[in-house]
Amino acid sequence: MNIEDVRRLFLNPEGRIGRAAFWLGWLSLLCVEAALRFALGVPFTPTPEDPFSVRLLSFLIDAGLLYPEIVIMVKRLHDRNRSGDLVGWLIVPYSVLMITNLLGMSGDPEHMGVVETLLLIATTVIALAFMVDLGFRRGTHGDNQYGPDTLRSHT
Repeated sequence: MNIEDVRRLFLNPEGRIGRAAFWLGWLSLLCVEAALRFALGVPFTPTPEDPFSVRLLSFLIDAGLLYPEIVIMVKRLHDRNRSGDLVGWLIVPYSVLMITNLLGMSGDPEHMGVVETLLLIATTVIALAFMVDLGFRRGTHGDNQYGPDTLRSHT
């Protein structure tokens, strides 16, 4: 995989990717996130008690990785012959949680409000549905409106 392939995988939402590329991309982004959080001393789940600078770094890490995560999901949706717009169902509640965590309005597991609980449940359920659909189900057999079959194009 050369630099152009990496750029295309993470930055260009056009086309399709198969399950292997999806998992490779997703795990790569997870490793980048873990490395950044470790290097900067930022927990995966900051709380309102953490200083604003820690919550801000957490937000910046999440926001910086959001676009490549969206691109990977959009391409996988395309492989499943679905519109990339469906990613909005996951990104909207996740973005609200990111912003409220930054502002110290959420993230305290001992004092969760109803809205935060509903957002967490919605985000978790939708994320699991996306992971099952995108990570384990085969793409459309043959070409579709988003491009050629990813399995056939590599043989």
